[in-house]
Amino acid sequence: MTLGWVVAGSIGQFLLAYMLFLLAVFGFSAVGASHRPTPFDSSVLDSAFYSLPASCIVSAVIVIGLYRAGAGKLAYLWYVAPILLFSGYLLYIKLFIEREA
Repeated sequence: MTLGWVVAGSIGQFLLAYMLFLLAVFGFSAVGASHRPTPFDSSVLDSAFYSLPASCIVSAVIVIGLYRAGAGKLAYLWYVAPILLFSGYLLYIKLFIEREA
């Protein structure tokens, strides 16, 4: 791992956190307009406002910690965790929330 890639990846994660927050906010408003979310669905979608950006920050901190510990190149895979979480968010919307008739 090189310091340049760790810094670039961490900056990218902070920018991704902002983008995922906006996608969660606008995505939830679109779901509310075109679907019938239950109270449980609303709580799941509300938690995405916090969990998606937080996962970006946590993954950046983990990679920085692994860099300081001397980890190998596989530590960069932690940068993929927020993308997987966002994919789960989209999959939940697609599979479990009923569309309005």
